[in-house]
Amino acid sequence: MRKFIHTLILLLIYSAVFSQDSLKKKKILFVATNIDLLGKNENGTYLIEIAYPFQHFIDKGFEVDIVTPKGGLAPTYPKEYAGPGLGKIQRSELFISKTNNSISPNKVNTADYMAVFYPGGYGHFFDVVNDERISRLVAKIYEHGGIIGSTGHGTASLINIKLSNNNYLVEGKKITCFPHWMEIQKMWQSEYGKLLPFDMQDVLLKRGANLIVCPDGLKTNKECTQVIDHTNRMVTGAFADDALWVAEEMVKLMSQTTK
Repeated sequence: MRKFIHTLILLLIYSAVFSQDSLKKKKILFVATNIDLLGKNENGTYLIEIAYPFQHFIDKGFEVDIVTPKGGLAPTYPKEYAGPGLGKIQRSELFISKTNNSISPNKVNTADYMAVFYPGGYGHFFDVVNDERISRLVAKIYEHGGIIGSTGHGTASLINIKLSNNNYLVEGKKITCFPHWMEIQKMWQSEYGKLLPFDMQDVLLKRGANLIVCPDGLKTNKECTQVIDHTNRMVTGAFADDALWVAEEMVKLMSQTTK
């Protein structure tokens, strides 16, 4: 009887430990910017690219943390009320708390996270991309089996991340990104690319990414706007409208890796 009770106690302890570890691992790290202007225009992280994925992960039982280079406010744009659907997330207590109180890189425990998500926004080009602390954190999460997702201009943040073997994270990975042709034709916010410090598409190719980008006029072709590299655990979307899809596919990948 005593042996049985001893075994039962051990099982309960192991169960509690594994349960706590499982809860810790039900976390997603969002990487956002502290910058709120591009030229004279409001900027930050584009609202639909952060809000919809944020809510999707929450609805699926994940906890979300947001990291920025400085911590504190992670500005989103546009700032005005986004209407009953998106606006409900925008004005939710949890979303406001998380975006107003992002954590700084030195507060991130990489062991807690199953995945990293980069929502788009031009601010990434100026602070996140060159933040070596965030790059090291993301590399560590990835090398411990984590999944990486990005959408729109958020993919620019991946260009300087190096793994422990000194190779770039994107090298050999099948990904997509916001196309250069659209930047120079449509994006007045960046003065058609003139305000940006680099061409994301060009640098990703130089880093060795297996880049799939839609040619001009094929924006609706999902084969080149929504790309999954199952082998390398990466999910990328070319446009803001792909953000929710990226989050959905990341959840599917995480469910497969935890079986």
